[in-house]
Amino acid sequence: MISIVGYGSLLSERSARETIPGLENFRIVTVPGYRRIFNKVGVVFLSRYGADPHSLELASCSTEACNRSQIICSQFECSEADFAELYEREHRFNWVDVETLSASGERSIGRMCSSSTDNYYRNTKCRSEAEYQQRVGQYYAGLLWRTDILPYPRYLAFCLQAAHGLGGEALDNFLDHSYLADGKTPIRDYVETHESLSSWRSIDCGYSYETETNS
Repeated sequence: MISIVGYGSLLSERSARETIPGLENFRIVTVPGYRRIFNKVGVVFLSRYGADPHSLELASCSTEACNRSQIICSQFECSEADFAELYEREHRFNWVDVETLSASGERSIGRMCSSSTDNYYRNTKCRSEAEYQQRVGQYYAGLLWRTDILPYPRYLAFCLQAAHGLGGEALDNFLDHSYLADGKTPIRDYVETHESLSSWRSIDCGYSYETETNS
C-alpha cells in the first residue's frame, strides 16, 4: 500500500473516495515545512468545465516547501494500481515524499503533489511534443506554472468547504497557509476582498474535482 497526502479537494473524504474508492485509513495529519499555492493552470477546468483560457481565474492548488509554514492535510493508503491511476491523473505535478504528524504526534511518510516547472514537465514527463499536445496543448497554449493567475472560483469554494468540514482549525489553516500564485497574498485576504467568494459556504460546486486539481 502507498500512503497519499491530500491538501485540496482531497481534504474531503467523500471526494477522496470518489477519486480512489478503495482507499484505507483516511485521517487528518499535519505536514510541516510546506504551504499551499494556487500557481498551476487547471487544465481540467478548460477541458471539462468550460473555463475561459484567456481568464486569469484558472488556478488549481499545489504545494511548495516553506520552512515557516505547516499545512493540515488528509492522509490515506491505496494500492499500487490505484496510485498509478492517480499519478496519471495528476500528471502535471511533481510527487514528493513528506513527513506527516498525526494528532497524537506519530510520524509517518506520505507522497504529496508539489509544484513543478513548464520546462521540467515538457522535457522530462512528456516523451514527445505530440504527448504534450494530447495532454495540454489541445486545450491550452500558455504556461502551466504561473505567478499571475487566480483560483478557479468554484474549485476554491470546494476546497474551502472541504477544509470547513474538518473543523475550524483546518479551515483557518487553509485560509492562512495557502497563497495566490504571487506567493504573497494569503487566501484569507483574497476571499475577504472578493464579494463573489463571500458566500463560499453555500456555493453549489456541482461536480467533483478529481483530476489535476489536487490532490
